[in-house]
Parts: sequence; C-alpha cells; structure tokens
Amino acid sequence: MTKSKLDKIIHRFHNPKAAVAVKKKETLREYIIRYVGEIEIGKRLNIHKLRYGKSTVKNYRGFIVQFDEFCKARRRQFDFDDIDLGFYDNFVVFFSGKSYSINTIGRHVKELKIIMRAARDEGLHGNANIESRKFRVLTAEVENIYLSETELKAIAAVDLKGNRQMEIARDVFLMGCHTAQRYSDYSTINEGNIRKLDTGQTVIDLKQHKTANHVVIPARPEALAILAKYGNAMPKSYEQKVNRHIKEIAREAGIVEPVEIEYVENGEKKRRSVEKCELVKTHTARRSGTTNMYLAGIPTIAIMKIIGHKTEKEFMKYLKITEEETAIELMNHPYFSGK
Repeated sequence: MTKSKLDKIIHRFHNPKAAVAVKKKETLREYIIRYVGEIEIGKRLNIHKLRYGKSTVKNYRGFIVQFDEFCKARRRQFDFDDIDLGFYDNFVVFFSGKSYSINTIGRHVKELKIIMRAARDEGLHGNANIESRKFRVLTAEVENIYLSETELKAIAAVDLKGNRQMEIARDVFLMGCHTAQRYSDYSTINEGNIRKLDTGQTVIDLKQHKTANHVVIPARPEALAILAKYGNAMPKSYEQKVNRHIKEIAREAGIVEPVEIEYVENGEKKRRSVEKCELVKTHTARRSGTTNMYLAGIPTIAIMKIIGHKTEKEFMKYLKITEEETAIELMNHPYFSGK
C-alpha cells in the first residue's frame, strides 16, 4: 500500500464527514417509478408538449404492477443491462400465459421500450438491445366494431327515465357518435365550444386534449338536442361507468348479433363468438361517427379535418366497413351498375 492511500484511509477514519459520498445508481425499477410519477404530476410531457391523458397515466401505472409481477414470477429484479432478447421472450411468454391479448402484451413492451430509451437519454445505461427488430411491439387487428345510424337510433330510443346514471352514459356516448371525437373531448363539450357562424349555422369548436389539434365540427341536430337537455354543457361522467352502462343499454336496444373475436390463451390464438353489445365502449363512438360519415358520402379529407387526423393511413384505421357494405357502395358505381 502506498503512503498516499494510507494517508487517505487515516484521514477518513479521523474525519468521517469529509469522506466523499458515492451516489447510488438508480435501478430500472426505481427509474420506472420516478418516470411514471413525473408523467402523473405533469413534470414529463408528451411529444406535443402536453400533459399525458388520464388513460395513458393509468396504463403506465398498470405497467408498474405487471413489471413487478413478472419480476416476482422470475424471482429476480431486472436492471437496465438485463433487458435483452432473452428477457423479451420470457416477458411475452409470461403475459401470454395470463391470456392477455396480443395488443395488451404489445402495449407493455412499448411502454418498456419508451422508458428504456428515456433512461438511456438521461445517461443511466447504454443498452441498445431494445432497438433490435426482434424486440418488437406486438400488434394484432382488433375486433373493433361500429354502430350504424339505425343502431344509434335504437340506443337513443331506449327508455331510461328514472335511471339518471344510465341516461347520462347513453347521452355522453351518443355525443361521441355525433362528433366522432375521443371521450376526453366529447364528454367535456360545453357552452364555450358552441359557436354560430356568420351563415347562421352552429358548429362545435374545440381543441383536442391528446393532440392539441383544433377541430370545427358541424353540429348535428341530435348533438344540439343533447346539449340543450343539459344546459349546453355535458354532464360529468366517468369513462369506466360509461363503458359499463353502454353495454347494458346496447343490449336493451337489441344490438346482440354475434361477432367473432380473436384472443390468446396460453400462447395460442383462438376465436369465439360474443354478442355485439359486449364490444361497445366509449371509443366505439369515435369509430361509429367516422364510419357513418364515410358511408354518408362525406369526402375523406373533410372527415379527417373533423376528427383531427393528419394522414390517410391513420384515418383508415377508424373505418370499420363490412365486405357487404363495400359491395353495396360499389354497386352504385358505373363500372358495376352498367350506367
């Protein structure tokens, strides 16, 4: 041992407070907790420099729980350098064993990749395994449905007098169908969003919460009637309750035709039949509004302006038109009609 090292040891022994403190490195789990916490309080913003929506925060909170469950099942704590293709395979198998849908598994992988990239940008690790093409975010075609104008009228006709919560859920959902907006936008429309044009026509003018896009929606008479019913301000609602109630209301409206859905069980893709009402949820409103406008012959570019989509690829994901509906539409084309 050199005299210099010996002097340092003696100095630390006699002067413990003067010893240089070594900063403890943040672990992956600690970083995940901090990252999600900062999203929740608005310290971290999304790519549009806006606060993350409640549903996104909820998803990240759920990711913490799932990550902890995975670590517990594997009987170890995974750190930044442990995230490799072996981890990825085990991660996917773990969730497949819980019969999670492909898109739910993909969402957890996506959240992990986002967090890993953020930590790397902050200099906490140099692991690039997540950039491998094999470390991919799984996706599958979702059995999303839309409701036709006839089905929407059936929902509107359901007698819900005496059940205010169900009535509010129905009216909030229908507002989404008439505006083709996200729940965070259509559930909060109020007097400040209603504007009369110089032409005398009424529009709903709003800035979308998720993207900050400014959209101007021609106000359908049905939408104005719902707003008038509640004093030109949508009543307070909760997405979880609307999702639960609207399924019951759709059932009462007779929307019970069988729909085949795909799901994963123990890593295997399977299919089963469910009643259509079971698939109705708040986001069905946006898809229904978009598809019904398209079927009514409104130009694609005009619909994109209303719903706030920038690309046709993004827009096409919202169209849920059956093969029969496509055939009926094409029968009116001169090529098929012979006119």
